[in-house]
Amino acid sequence: MNEQSFPKRLSKSAEDYLEAVGELCKKNGQAQVSELAAMLGVKKPSVTVAMRNLADRGMVHYAPYCPIQLTEKGRLYADSVMNAHHVLQRFMEQAAGLSPDRAETVACLIEHILTMEEVSGIEKRFSEGFFERKGTR
Repeated sequence: MNEQSFPKRLSKSAEDYLEAVGELCKKNGQAQVSELAAMLGVKKPSVTVAMRNLADRGMVHYAPYCPIQLTEKGRLYADSVMNAHHVLQRFMEQAAGLSPDRAETVACLIEHILTMEEVSGIEKRFSEGFFERKGTR
């Protein structure tokens, strides 16, 4: 995905919800309000408000008491956020030397700050072996 696909980034909160829906959809084929609330540590009414907002933006199919599904636009956006998280967590562990738990925390914070182009640059450098430690053992 490139920046032109989604010229206006969603808020950190909206991206967190979309990422959680994406993870649950990959795992279960759908998401439920109760699963999202438990996963994100929020109350069900907060999930309902977020899903209505994401539905208004064309990111999810949402109706009360029904499973939540990603739209194609939502799936692409969720995939890009999940990929950014993975790339940044890997960067934090391998290049910055953080523990897996700390790398997870930091990746979750900075995935919303960097542009997708910047994350792609880090990912490209990984594929080129730029961050591999050479001759260190």
